Amino acid sequence: MKKIIEFFSVFLFTVLTCFCFFNNIFAAVMSSSNYKIQSDDLTPSGGKWSSVNYIFKDTLGEVSTGPSDSTSYGMRAGYQQMQEVYLSVSSPANVLLSPDIPGISGGVASGTAAFNVIVDNAAGFNMGINASTVHSMVASGDATYYFSNYPATSTPSYNWSVPAGQAQFGFTVEPQTSTDAVQAFLDNNSNACNSLGGTYHASRCWAGFDGTNTYVVINRTTRTDNTGESETIRFKADSEGAFLKSTTYNATITATIAAN
Repeated sequence: MKKIIEFFSVFLFTVLTCFCFFNNIFAAVMSSSNYKIQSDDLTPSGGKWSSVNYIFKDTLGEVSTGPSDSTSYGMRAGYQQMQEVYLSVSSPANVLLSPDIPGISGGVASGTAAFNVIVDNAAGFNMGINASTVHSMVASGDATYYFSNYPATSTPSYNWSVPAGQAQFGFTVEPQTSTDAVQAFLDNNSNACNSLGGTYHASRCWAGFDGTNTYVVINRTTRTDNTGESETIRFKADSEGAFLKSTTYNATITATIAAN
């Protein structure tokens, strides 16, 4: 199951799509440290068969199963009918990168977009982001002026750094639960990110958009509780004395949240 949230930045990001559900209750019939059984069935026969062309599931022994709908309700009777992944995402508010950056002397501006995600999938969810244009942050009405993408992509840089005379735009991830950050944003406590078995530190590892490719930043391997998880993306624009036209700069970013 997948939900997509698209938002814009004019030094701001405007969310276009909002999904919200409340008061979900999550449970499993049986579980241990090694497994979870979402639901079970004691019937004479039944099972699942599949090929490259079809998937077929049946159960013999249940009574009055299947979907039933009206204008007032929707019912999914039977344990196979209820095997749906519930995923909700709250829209972040508009984000203004601040303070303003002077066109000649330069400066640094930052801002955050937070997504609250609720999912009952036992395997959790993942979150990816991508820019809509090759240069993700461009001048309004004049694409010849832009912030270059922060050059670290597959391996983020350890701490933020922009050379003199350049202007760059990038991001880092700030998950509510540190173990939800993907390996790229884990560091070795010394000088490198993308560290296998590393540790997450806020604002330590920074990345840039790679054209319009999707960058997976969160991978949670368990369900959330019914209050959800707040996953935050921190954006930063930095001009180190690069000449920039005095105007508003925009980036269009898409966040994709999918059940694992």
